[in-house]
Amino acid sequence: MKNFKFMKFLSSILVFVMVLSLLVPLSSASAEESKPFKQDSQSESIIQLKAAIAEQLSLSKDGPTLHESLQNVSGNQQVAVIVHLSEKPVALEQGISEIKGQKFSNAQAKVVRSNVKVQQAQVKKELATKKVQMTQGYTFDTVLNGFAATVKANDLPKLLTVEGITLIEPDVIVHASEDDSTKSSELIKEDQLEAQMNTSNSFLGIEELWKEGLEGQGIKVAVLDTGIDTDHPEFAGIYKGGKNFIPNSSTYTKPRADNDASETSPSERPAGTPEFNEKGSAFYTSHGTHVAGTIAAIGANEYGIKGIAPKVDLYAYRVLGAYGSGATSGIVKAIETAVIEKMDIINLSLGGGANTETDAGSFAINNAMIAGTIGVVATGNSGPNRGTMGTPATARLGIAVGNTTNPEIMYNGEVKVTIGNYNLTKQLPLMGTTFGKNVATQLQGEFDVVAVPGNGEVKDFEGIDVDGKVALISRGSIAFVDKIANAKANGAVATIIHNFAGGSNAPDISGTLLGDAFEYLPTFDMSQTDGNAMRAALAGGTGKISFSKFASTKTLGDDVNSSSSRGPSTPNFDIKPDVSAPGTNIMSTIPMYKKDFPDADYAEAYGRKTGTSMATPHIAGIVALVKQANPNWNAFDVKVALSNTAQVLDKTTYDVFSQGAGRVNPYAAAHPEILAYALDTAILDGTGAITENLKGTVTFGPQSLKDQDISVTKQVLVKDMKGNGGNYSVSVDVTKTFGDATVTVDQPTFNLNGEQVLNITLTASQATAPNGSEILGYIYINGGDTEISLPFAADLGGEAVTEIKDYKITETDLSFNGDGVKDSAVLSFTLTGDVTTNYIELWDIMNPEGGEYGDGYIGYLHAGTALGKGSYTLNIGGQYKPWGTEPATTIPDGLYTIDFTGLAASGAISDYVGPIIVKTTKPEISGSVADGVATGQVTDKYIDYNEELALYDLHYNLNDKLKASYISTVNGQVKAPVAFELNQDGSFTFPVTAETNAVSVVITDAAGNVGEAKIYEKEIVEPVVTLSVNPTELDLTAGETAQLKVTETSTPAEGDATEEDVTSKATYAVGDENVATVVNGLVTAVGEGTTTITSSYGKNTVSVNVTVKAPVVEPKVTLEIDQAQVETRIGKEVTVKITEVTTVNGQTTEKDVTKLATYEVANTKIATVNAGVVKGKGQGTTTITVTYGNHTLTFDVLVEKPGNGSGNGNGNGNGNGNGNGNGNGNGNGNGNGNGNGNGNGNGNG
Repeated sequence: MKNFKFMKFLSSILVFVMVLSLLVPLSSASAEESKPFKQDSQSESIIQLKAAIAEQLSLSKDGPTLHESLQNVSGNQQVAVIVHLSEKPVALEQGISEIKGQKFSNAQAKVVRSNVKVQQAQVKKELATKKVQMTQGYTFDTVLNGFAATVKANDLPKLLTVEGITLIEPDVIVHASEDDSTKSSELIKEDQLEAQMNTSNSFLGIEELWKEGLEGQGIKVAVLDTGIDTDHPEFAGIYKGGKNFIPNSSTYTKPRADNDASETSPSERPAGTPEFNEKGSAFYTSHGTHVAGTIAAIGANEYGIKGIAPKVDLYAYRVLGAYGSGATSGIVKAIETAVIEKMDIINLSLGGGANTETDAGSFAINNAMIAGTIGVVATGNSGPNRGTMGTPATARLGIAVGNTTNPEIMYNGEVKVTIGNYNLTKQLPLMGTTFGKNVATQLQGEFDVVAVPGNGEVKDFEGIDVDGKVALISRGSIAFVDKIANAKANGAVATIIHNFAGGSNAPDISGTLLGDAFEYLPTFDMSQTDGNAMRAALAGGTGKISFSKFASTKTLGDDVNSSSSRGPSTPNFDIKPDVSAPGTNIMSTIPMYKKDFPDADYAEAYGRKTGTSMATPHIAGIVALVKQANPNWNAFDVKVALSNTAQVLDKTTYDVFSQGAGRVNPYAAAHPEILAYALDTAILDGTGAITENLKGTVTFGPQSLKDQDISVTKQVLVKDMKGNGGNYSVSVDVTKTFGDATVTVDQPTFNLNGEQVLNITLTASQATAPNGSEILGYIYINGGDTEISLPFAADLGGEAVTEIKDYKITETDLSFNGDGVKDSAVLSFTLTGDVTTNYIELWDIMNPEGGEYGDGYIGYLHAGTALGKGSYTLNIGGQYKPWGTEPATTIPDGLYTIDFTGLAASGAISDYVGPIIVKTTKPEISGSVADGVATGQVTDKYIDYNEELALYDLHYNLNDKLKASYISTVNGQVKAPVAFELNQDGSFTFPVTAETNAVSVVITDAAGNVGEAKIYEKEIVEPVVTLSVNPTELDLTAGETAQLKVTETSTPAEGDATEEDVTSKATYAVGDENVATVVNGLVTAVGEGTTTITSSYGKNTVSVNVTVKAPVVEPKVTLEIDQAQVETRIGKEVTVKITEVTTVNGQTTEKDVTKLATYEVANTKIATVNAGVVKGKGQGTTTITVTYGNHTLTFDVLVEKPGNGSGNGNGNGNGNGNGNGNGNGNGNGNGNGNGNGNGNGNGNG
């Protein structure tokens, strides 16, 4: 028996929104036993990954979704939106490829990006045709497919009609996650101890990593924030560039270049625009510079201020503009750009969205993590209540960061006041001090004290002299830091800020600590009671004040800041934040806006800020060092290492939802001996091997004790990261529980050899558990000097464990071919509680590693986001939606189970029915009859499926699925069908009588398909008739003819064959009549080539291959002479030219053969010839015969005697001479002489 298990290579990402089929509530249903071969249900991570992909692929048949916040807007108002499209973006395709265990090449990315851009162009074109007035913003193709736009509210319904649009959500504004509560005099702040130190590096042990050469070299970090002051000396050499994602607009006095990522500066504020908005945020920004300094400041100062990873490649993406706010679309575009530019880490110290996992920001962070860009995100500053974190920290795959404190120093001093008869001597705490100054030295001596009216606003100092004096200021109206700044601007040496009736802790001191900063004056925290008394005394006269007995107290740090947003995430009671880091009163770089102020001095360009914004860059910098130390780790290895190795803080004060896994321990995270991955979000391949995990927390979720005892088991995989092995122990520390609830581990000790799976079990007895009943704690794994931990949580006041019952189907054999037989079935089931994400899938038994994700699931019949408690039916009519981008289509033939998977508050639930056979093909039948026995074979998928099911002991009797019968014809009469049994392999035999003329076999399958075949019929033996031709081949020369003879031969079963000449009766077809023609068998060769002549008679044909050659054309060769007759004289030579002239097909060529030919003279006494040179020998005529090759030429030769003539010879010279001349008929005289004279000559001729 085959041990069947199906494992999926998937991970947890998001929740999805889709409903593809209508589930109808059912009044009642009955139970059905589950089959033994599907023992494993899909994990929550698998559900969530499929949900995430389904959400991003927009699989809802109901069309695009309009975000709920946009559903009630109308009119001509302009609405900023982000429009999502259906084509998968690059990062999502990459993630899907990696889920399948496949590589994703640059070429593939190029194709995907091209497809996305084509779809975007098509959508925008259709919007234009629908006359949608739209101002387009950013477009996305990597972490999202879509674009940002501003449209009229009335046009939103038009967008829903455009094919390809899947979601329209508002382009919300987010803000920097800086906590201003420590600066505000209006906000209540309960915590009293704050950090005062230059950086967190020593406290976190960063120097130990630096000693190993780990300073972030080669790691690319992008800060998505307000920009940075690129002129700050702390970024010299490490700043590699930036981009601006804040659109140019009238909000600013001047446009920016796309690569200008500097902070919003004072000079960019238009006239009339307030310097501070209603939230107290300045128009000009500093947040991003502070964040970047925490990550990467190089230490160019005398105060020891230095970033955690001072040698990273630092990039700035300005996504927050004036007042520290920016649109989600710009943030998403920046995340996308970071992925495209292959950033290793992105820091997002920002937030402001709701607690949702399905917005554009969350999608972008998840897809960035999948693509290998690690997203570190601030949880927010809305603590201390639970569930206060927001997007994009809600992204499942990102690293959400909480805010803790460093070790802290609180200063106090004795304050002695004398005002007339009023005296006060009291030890008071300082809420603020001057960075780098000794407060005792600053406040030596005695000072005048002056009461500032109002609340210390600028106007309140008018007419008040505080120069060189101590200012007494009331809390209220404006921030503490503004009160200090106003006093300093007017020359005060110190301030005392007293509480007021509306302040926290009134009438006592406020309990506020601002820490130290260059811009602060020494500032004492005074009670409302003492402050009012001093004011009353000063109203009647002047006062003096002195300070002494300065002291300080120091704590150990590691408190969770009350403003830090808490988990859990809902509805699964997941633990957030993932990890915490110092974020309170963090000293880092601040901008000086050198472009506005060329003489700006950066020597004191440092300040303190508080918030998860400050904690997040600590983690980003540490991630850079961890990534550098472990270059082969993926994003999720880094995330788990941070969680596992974190230092668990005070568990009596801070639960798992306050601190997450604890405060980061950088060195341990970079060098873990072991890591532990919760298998709820494990990534498994198709073989069941565990290859990667995503989570460092154990989530039991909501578990109700109302109706029954519970026992819930989760698994943790421990991996040996260094190969050292060893013995380990496991302990469970419950920090909060209810009743007898407990968490145990199946292997308290184990020897680690590569990997070890631990079963972590939560048990609790039935009880009435009020809201807030829960069990929280930590699982510790110890071995030698190694200790790691995983927090766990369960809500015991939650809903009862949800189950699916009576899951069944009316038909297990279906044929979706429209013939009305077995074309549909009804699936029914009952849920005992509510579920959120749920779907009903088709699982392919024949290919358990097939499907879009390699897990055997080919698609789904239904998918939805919520089903309430109750009974349901689903009509299965043959349509399903494949996983992936293919449209809904008909269920293909196959062997399936139909699986329900849902995510309830108590965890994942699942069930299945099957095997279900879908089949539209008819059985195929072959057979024969011999010796009175019919034998044959049925070929059909039911046989193939039965062989597969036999491996699981789930096989059926083939005759239950294939009903066989045969129909005989005896003596011409058709008999009634006779049923017979098939063998389990589909073979069969049955007897046949001698009188039987024919036998047909009929097979009807369980899905209603009918196959029929005649396997036997007595034959009337007809004579064998053949056709022949003579000759069988022809070779002709063009112009020739040949006669064919076609003969039909008839050979009976018995007797002699007969022949008939059918040449004249046959019909003829010539393949190429340019080669040959035929009439009544007479073939005429036409032109050179080959062809086939086919002769047909009756039902037979016969062919003759014909080859025709062109007629042979002999060349015409002649010899020619250049003169018809040669005439010469005795002794004189004449040259003739002999030419061979060759003519072939009208083409003539000539060849000079004069010297090649042979010559024969008829009378050599008359003339001789040599190589064409004829010489006269004697008077008379003769002939010369020229021979060359096979050709001759004869010409006549006439030789004459020499003739007489006279000639004159003249000689000139300086003398006399005589000359003689000879000539033939002519005389030429040549005279030679010396001197001057005349010469005469005589000629004979």
